[in-house]
Amino acid sequence: MDTRLLFASSRKKSRVALWIRVSALILGVGSLGIVIAKISIPTDPALDQRIDLSIAEAIAPTAPELDLVPQSTNNAPSTKTPSSTASLLNEDPLSDPALTTTLPQTLPTQPTEPAPVATTIKVKSGDSLSTIFSRLGLNYQTVSDVIAVGDQAAPLKNLRPGDQLDVEMTPDNQLLAINYQLAPNKTLSIRRDTNDQFTADKIVLPMETRLATAEGIIDSSLYQSAIESGLSANMVMELADIFGWKINFLTDVQNGDHFRIVYEEKYVNGKRVDTGAVVAAEFVNNGKTYQAVRYTAPNGKTGYYEPNGASLARGFLRYPVAFSRISSKFNMHRMHPLYHKIRAHKGVDFAAPTGTPIHAAGSGKIEFIGWQHGYGKVIKIKHDGGFETVYGHMSRFNNQIKRGSRVDMGETIGYVGMTGAATGPHLHYEFHVNGKYTDPLVAKLPEANPIPSKYRQDFLYQTQATLDLLANDERQASRTAANIVTATAD
Repeated sequence: MDTRLLFASSRKKSRVALWIRVSALILGVGSLGIVIAKISIPTDPALDQRIDLSIAEAIAPTAPELDLVPQSTNNAPSTKTPSSTASLLNEDPLSDPALTTTLPQTLPTQPTEPAPVATTIKVKSGDSLSTIFSRLGLNYQTVSDVIAVGDQAAPLKNLRPGDQLDVEMTPDNQLLAINYQLAPNKTLSIRRDTNDQFTADKIVLPMETRLATAEGIIDSSLYQSAIESGLSANMVMELADIFGWKINFLTDVQNGDHFRIVYEEKYVNGKRVDTGAVVAAEFVNNGKTYQAVRYTAPNGKTGYYEPNGASLARGFLRYPVAFSRISSKFNMHRMHPLYHKIRAHKGVDFAAPTGTPIHAAGSGKIEFIGWQHGYGKVIKIKHDGGFETVYGHMSRFNNQIKRGSRVDMGETIGYVGMTGAATGPHLHYEFHVNGKYTDPLVAKLPEANPIPSKYRQDFLYQTQATLDLLANDERQASRTAANIVTATAD
């Protein structure tokens, strides 16, 4: 009996010894963590001393208990069973939540939309929206869907060479958007919405107008000298129109003549995007000085006048198109370039690129619009006072006009082409006076009325600043510049 008790006591002591070793191991690992933390963080001597004492107490050997299981005097069984001690030995120290590490969860990635494919298209001669879409691999149904947007999409029916289209498509060739610049600050934007339908929007940015000056001395031609001075071709033609009834720019201009102009520049978001009207001009021809200033009367009428208020306008434009050269003059005994026969040339040919706008030389009524042999696509306008003008070889007409329509001087009636008997793109322009063919470059016409007396003070007030700038008066330059910057959304 005593032998069994001693054996049981020995087994209990062995288990307790095992538990002590496991506990010491756990305490040792924890102490190692404290030491590592101590090394890796800023030290505090007092704190270090307390930590060292804690480690010493934790690992110090303890006196073994001689009697781990108390014995009753009457040899009754112990209240602590071996199973309770075993449960302590079987505890997993890593089950403590404080010692458990949770790995971060990786969220599933969301599918991304493929990036749209952007393409810039320059419109070529003969192009239409249909042919452009065809080159892009878009079907005719897409063309129909875009045009079905309504009146806002109408400009896409009249694309001109040189126009630009910015197109966005999906990688699988579905149209997302098309942007068409209508003006330097206006863009037509047609986009596919979330309902898979196309919608149109006109984007209009504020435009700022500033005044600028340019000058030059003619050493070859007005056109070349003006271009070298930074002027556009349209501004050269506007300058010629302003003084057209005072100076014959085809015969009177000579080397050494001098010009100076004040003109508008258009800015969008601080960037120069276009030029505007000439607001003042000076031309010295053969020693004689001519000046002009632009004035808008309270009644809304705008024109060019001499500084004293005399009008420079006539009832007709001298040049109804912005041309690069005169390719054929008025000549009743000209050798025809196609028929190689002497045949009267009863007008003037203004060479210009296909698509250049053609303007009505004066206010009047459309007498004929259509096709005539030799003239090709032609328009005839009847004016008051027995005058008639003819415009031949057009590529197309302004689709807003028809026979019987009234047009104003300067209104666009069509575009330069080479229809009919033509060897290249140009405008054939005729000027008839009481049914008689007349050279439009030398025809004499009565002057327009001067500034009405009731507007004279307003005229002088409005034009003085630009005339000062034209004269390059430095004392007035800063004041002028402060008054000439305007902003508009048009």
